[in-house]
Amino acid sequence: MALTGNSIEEKIYNFLYGRIKNAFGVSGLMGNLYAESGLVPANLQNSFEKKLGYTDDTYTTSVDNGDYQNFVHDKAGYGIAQWTYWSRKQNLQKYAQEKGASIGDLEMQLEFLIQELSSSYKSVLNVLKTATSVSQASNAVLLNFEKPANQGSSVQKER
Repeated sequence: MALTGNSIEEKIYNFLYGRIKNAFGVSGLMGNLYAESGLVPANLQNSFEKKLGYTDDTYTTSVDNGDYQNFVHDKAGYGIAQWTYWSRKQNLQKYAQEKGASIGDLEMQLEFLIQELSSSYKSVLNVLKTATSVSQASNAVLLNFEKPANQGSSVQKER
Protein backbone atom coordinates (compact mmCIF):
# COMPACT_ATOMS: atom_id res chain seq x y z
CA MET A 1 0.00 0.00 0.00
CA ALA A 2 1.55 3.27 -1.09
CA LEU A 3 1.56 6.24 1.23
CA THR A 4 -0.71 9.08 0.14
CA GLY A 5 -0.10 12.77 0.61
CA ASN A 6 2.02 15.61 -0.67
CA SER A 7 4.29 16.04 2.37
CA ILE A 8 5.86 13.64 4.85
CA GLU A 9 3.49 14.98 7.53
CA GLU A 10 0.46 14.34 5.35
CA LYS A 11 1.66 10.84 4.42
CA ILE A 12 2.23 9.93 8.08
CA TYR A 13 -1.09 11.43 9.17
CA ASN A 14 -3.05 9.65 6.44
CA PHE A 15 -1.41 6.30 7.19
CA LEU A 16 -1.96 6.58 10.95
CA TYR A 17 -5.50 7.91 10.63
CA GLY A 18 -6.33 4.92 8.44
CA ARG A 19 -5.42 2.62 11.34
CA ILE A 20 -6.28 4.66 14.43
CA LYS A 21 -9.39 6.49 13.13
CA ASN A 22 -9.13 9.26 15.72
CA ALA A 23 -7.66 12.69 14.93
CA PHE A 24 -6.76 13.32 18.59
CA GLY A 25 -4.88 10.03 18.78
CA VAL A 26 -3.03 10.54 15.53
CA SER A 27 -2.09 14.10 16.48
CA GLY A 28 -0.82 13.04 19.91
CA LEU A 29 1.24 10.26 18.36
CA MET A 30 2.63 12.53 15.65
CA GLY A 31 3.62 15.16 18.22
CA ASN A 32 5.75 12.54 19.94
CA LEU A 33 7.24 11.26 16.70
CA TYR A 34 8.09 14.82 15.71
CA ALA A 35 9.80 15.43 19.06
CA GLU A 36 11.76 12.19 18.69
CA SER A 37 12.89 12.40 15.06
CA GLY A 38 11.48 15.44 13.29
CA LEU A 39 9.48 12.80 11.35
CA VAL A 40 12.66 11.72 9.53
CA PRO A 41 12.60 7.93 9.09
CA ALA A 42 16.37 7.58 8.62
CA ASN A 43 17.13 9.68 11.71
CA LEU A 44 20.09 8.43 13.75
CA GLN A 45 20.01 9.93 17.24
CA ASN A 46 22.03 13.13 16.92
CA SER A 47 24.26 12.44 19.93
CA PHE A 48 25.40 9.19 18.30
CA GLU A 49 26.37 10.60 14.89
CA LYS A 50 29.78 11.78 16.05
CA LYS A 51 30.20 8.89 18.50
CA LEU A 52 29.62 6.29 15.78
CA GLY A 53 31.05 8.33 12.90
CA TYR A 54 27.92 8.16 10.75
CA THR A 55 25.37 10.52 9.25
CA ASP A 56 21.73 9.48 9.03
CA ASP A 57 22.24 8.27 5.46
CA THR A 58 25.58 6.47 5.92
CA TYR A 59 24.33 4.71 9.05
CA THR A 60 21.17 3.54 7.27
CA THR A 61 23.12 2.31 4.24
CA SER A 62 25.75 0.58 6.38
CA VAL A 63 23.10 -1.25 8.43
CA ASP A 64 21.11 -2.18 5.32
CA ASN A 65 24.10 -3.64 3.48
CA GLY A 66 25.56 -5.39 6.53
CA ASP A 67 28.74 -3.28 6.88
CA TYR A 68 27.59 -2.08 10.31
CA GLN A 69 26.51 -5.02 12.46
CA ASN A 70 25.94 -3.43 15.87
CA PHE A 71 22.57 -1.81 15.03
CA VAL A 72 20.68 -3.86 17.60
CA HIS A 73 23.05 -3.23 20.52
CA ASP A 74 24.56 0.24 19.90
CA LYS A 75 21.90 1.98 22.07
CA ALA A 76 21.43 4.70 19.44
CA GLY A 77 17.89 5.85 18.81
CA TYR A 78 16.79 5.32 15.22
CA GLY A 79 13.85 6.09 12.97
CA ILE A 80 10.67 8.09 13.37
CA ALA A 81 10.09 6.68 16.87
CA GLN A 82 13.80 6.69 17.80
CA TRP A 83 13.72 3.00 18.65
CA THR A 84 16.57 2.47 21.12
CA TYR A 85 16.04 -0.64 23.23
CA TRP A 86 17.82 -3.65 21.71
CA SER A 87 14.80 -5.94 21.34
CA ARG A 88 12.73 -3.24 19.66
CA LYS A 89 15.57 -2.41 17.25
CA GLN A 90 16.06 -6.12 16.56
CA ASN A 91 12.37 -6.44 15.74
CA LEU A 92 12.50 -3.34 13.51
CA GLN A 93 15.48 -4.71 11.59
CA LYS A 94 13.88 -8.13 11.22
CA TYR A 95 10.63 -6.57 10.02
CA ALA A 96 12.51 -4.48 7.43
CA GLN A 97 14.37 -7.54 6.19
CA GLU A 98 11.14 -9.55 5.91
CA LYS A 99 9.61 -6.72 3.88
CA GLY A 100 12.75 -6.38 1.73
CA ALA A 101 12.92 -2.74 2.79
CA SER A 102 15.56 -0.40 4.13
CA ILE A 103 15.50 0.21 7.88
CA GLY A 104 14.98 3.85 6.90
CA ASP A 105 11.85 3.21 4.82
CA LEU A 106 8.96 5.35 6.08
CA GLU A 107 6.11 3.03 5.12
CA MET A 108 7.85 0.02 6.68
CA GLN A 109 8.44 1.97 9.90
CA LEU A 110 4.81 3.06 10.07
CA GLU A 111 3.67 -0.53 9.56
CA PHE A 112 6.11 -1.68 12.26
CA LEU A 113 4.89 1.07 14.60
CA ILE A 114 1.29 -0.08 14.23
CA GLN A 115 2.37 -3.70 14.71
CA GLU A 116 4.20 -2.76 17.93
CA LEU A 117 1.22 -0.80 19.22
CA SER A 118 -1.14 -3.66 18.32
CA SER A 119 0.89 -6.34 20.05
CA SER A 120 3.10 -4.94 22.82
CA TYR A 121 1.40 -1.61 23.57
CA LYS A 122 -2.31 -2.41 23.28
CA SER A 123 -3.27 -0.04 26.10
CA VAL A 124 -1.53 2.86 24.32
CA LEU A 125 -3.26 2.00 21.04
CA ASN A 126 -6.60 1.88 22.86
CA VAL A 127 -6.02 5.38 24.23
CA LEU A 128 -5.06 6.60 20.75
CA LYS A 129 -8.29 5.18 19.32
CA THR A 130 -10.51 6.65 22.07
CA ALA A 131 -8.71 9.87 23.12
CA THR A 132 -10.85 12.95 23.52
CA SER A 133 -7.90 15.37 23.48
CA VAL A 134 -4.47 15.59 21.89
CA SER A 135 -2.80 15.87 25.30
CA GLN A 136 -4.46 12.66 26.51
CA ALA A 137 -3.15 10.79 23.48
CA SER A 138 0.26 12.46 23.59
CA ASN A 139 0.81 11.65 27.26
CA ALA A 140 -0.12 7.99 26.68
CA VAL A 141 2.56 7.78 23.99
CA LEU A 142 5.12 9.75 25.99
CA LEU A 143 4.69 7.89 29.28
CA ASN A 144 3.95 4.37 28.05
CA PHE A 145 5.53 3.99 24.59
CA GLU A 146 8.43 6.42 24.10
CA LYS A 147 9.40 6.61 27.79
CA PRO A 148 12.21 9.19 27.48
CA ALA A 149 14.36 10.04 30.50
CA ASN A 150 12.58 13.39 30.92
CA GLN A 151 8.82 12.94 31.12
CA GLY A 152 8.13 16.14 33.03
CA SER A 153 5.35 18.65 32.47
CA SER A 154 7.46 20.80 30.12
CA VAL A 155 8.06 17.78 27.88
CA GLN A 156 4.38 16.84 28.04
CA LYS A 157 3.39 20.36 26.90
CA GLU A 158 5.98 20.36 24.10
CA ARG A 159 4.75 17.10 22.63
